[in-house]
Amino acid sequence: MERRSFSKSLLALAAVGAGRPAVARAQAGEFPPLVSLVVPFAPGGGADQLAREFANAAQPLMSGTTFVVDNKPGANGAIANRHVARQKPDGATFLLGTSSTHALGPLLTRSDVDPIGDFSPATLLAETSAAWAVLATAPWRNLADAIAASRTTPLTYGTFGVGSSAHLYGLILANASGAKLEHVPYKGSNQAITDLLAGHIDSVLLTTSALDAMTKHGRIRLLAVSGEARARLLPDVPTFKEQGVPHLEFNGWFGLLGPKGVPAALLDRLAAVAKTLGENADFKQRLATQGYDWVGSTPGAFAEELSRTIEIYRRIVATTSPGELTR
Repeated sequence: MERRSFSKSLLALAAVGAGRPAVARAQAGEFPPLVSLVVPFAPGGGADQLAREFANAAQPLMSGTTFVVDNKPGANGAIANRHVARQKPDGATFLLGTSSTHALGPLLTRSDVDPIGDFSPATLLAETSAAWAVLATAPWRNLADAIAASRTTPLTYGTFGVGSSAHLYGLILANASGAKLEHVPYKGSNQAITDLLAGHIDSVLLTTSALDAMTKHGRIRLLAVSGEARARLLPDVPTFKEQGVPHLEFNGWFGLLGPKGVPAALLDRLAAVAKTLGENADFKQRLATQGYDWVGSTPGAFAEELSRTIEIYRRIVATTSPGELTR
């Protein structure tokens, strides 16, 4: 990948002296008073929801530090990724990366940002399954009904962006079942759900965490969930695999990453906070009821999961028509 220019490198060197106090704090494992959590989606979706849950719960564990959620949607995470990669590695900025924006997105869109080389993984926060959902009043009672109907008249499905993991799920679903599906991308899950409720689209493919509220209110019906096993939040909803549709046994994740060069002391402390939250039964249960399986991993474990996920997506993308993933 193309690296930063020589002139930018000189500017960075010139700024070293001015940044020494912040660097000293970072090396000692001290976070600045204000930490920005950059979310690559619009407010209201699953990633935004998780970022705010973490910010609120972590606050009492990090005295003197305030977390602020900063939404930077667009380009399937590329805008947020680029912004965070260019920040100082002083602990003031972290990305709420997802398997969609940080592992899949860079495989589909050329960028000057390396999802591994330009970031410092801190902790894998949580995992979540995805679901295909329709209105509760829709005529399709189950997955088989919807697939059969789509073979006669194509069904539209909304996701949180072109080239997102949800978009990929839809392509896999169509290829594995013979369903005829038309993709409708949005900048976030909330917008897709709003259009589903208004009847502008036939269905959505989103994370169960994003669909949780409308499911509880009886506004939407879930036809199937991804993963090897049923989601703990939705034990009555069968997986795609159970219903005869293969290749959708993987789930998505959310994790925190800083710019390249964040001191290990800061990464370890952030991971320790996430681990402590996972040991809080009330917090873990609250997140579970929203569709999140809390993890709270070490930086090293998250780095391994990131590399593993990229390889999984790389294999899938290699067998998918390039044109399908760009519209």
